[in-house]
Amino acid sequence: MSYRERDIKHEAGRYWVLDTGKAYAVMVQGVTHSTSESAYPRDPDGLSIAVARCNYLAATKGPTSASTAI
Repeated sequence: MSYRERDIKHEAGRYWVLDTGKAYAVMVQGVTHSTSESAYPRDPDGLSIAVARCNYLAATKGPTSASTAI
């Protein structure tokens, strides 16, 4: 499936929220691609939880990216 920039609902460091059309997925930026860390229902509560999870991961995991971790 192909996504567009408008499908990104929130960003915090290496973490971002993707609207997949079926759910809100919290994504983690990698070296060559992003992977889904968790997913939530596609409703206002699901978006709120996904944004909160994204912010939590950014705050607790820090700005370290996979490309700089050795």
